[in-house]
Amino acid sequence: LPRRAVRRRAVRHSRAVNASSRSVTLELLGTLIELRDLRSDTAELLAVLLRREARGEPCEIVDGSESEGDVLANLTRAVVTNSPLLCMHAGVVAAPAGLIAVPGASGLGKTTLTAALVRAGFGYVSDEVLAIDRSGLVVSPFARPLGLDRRSWQLLGLDGAAPGEREEALVEPRRLGTLHDAPGAVRLILLPERDGQPPRLDAARRGDAVTELLRRAFNHYTAPEQSFRAIVRLVRGAEVLRATYSDAPELAALLAERFGVQSGLGADCNDGRSP
Repeated sequence: LPRRAVRRRAVRHSRAVNASSRSVTLELLGTLIELRDLRSDTAELLAVLLRREARGEPCEIVDGSESEGDVLANLTRAVVTNSPLLCMHAGVVAAPAGLIAVPGASGLGKTTLTAALVRAGFGYVSDEVLAIDRSGLVVSPFARPLGLDRRSWQLLGLDGAAPGEREEALVEPRRLGTLHDAPGAVRLILLPERDGQPPRLDAARRGDAVTELLRRAFNHYTAPEQSFRAIVRLVRGAEVLRATYSDAPELAALLAERFGVQSGLGADCNDGRSP
């Protein structure tokens, strides 16, 4: 995962934190990762992921004493590198009919679009990783905080002070809407393109979706033939649409109308599961 040339800061609900630290082992996407010397402020930001605490021998150790952005980036790298699941670079949200995957390269605006979809009422699964079991194609959630720059912050109409120039704010998912914390199946693959025009959805070729998902796979090389077959089966079982758009909230509103999603703006996530 490439490091972005931005400074990151965490944006949380207002409450006091202290400088104490601890170590914790997490089971994320089928692998055990230890976060060592995790600061309490970083633990607050990663609260959703920390619910996956487990016992066992970790396959990798991540330094939790670094900045929140570095801890999150290093944790994500460790997870997708060691996971037995097939992990692909994509945003994932939940609709009543199933999950929507939005694959794309870094810098495409995938996180902003994912955040806009959650603000529009879709359940949040991940902004970074589509992780599937190669045999059953079941998607496992990876609800990490979202990194939003100043333009995205203002575009989404978030409360509080926006990040500065060349600064990225890490936002807890619950600030945006509802978490979808249960396994599910992909029913739509959305191939996004920015073209400066009003949002539009068109049918796309399944071959384009297969190619895009293969390009965005993090760990397909661990089982190349099984990974290819899994992606082909995943695409065959889903609708594939190409989305051209300029404004992420406008595209999110169009998709919400199409899939019968009600706005979850301002909703909290209770126990972290979708209603």
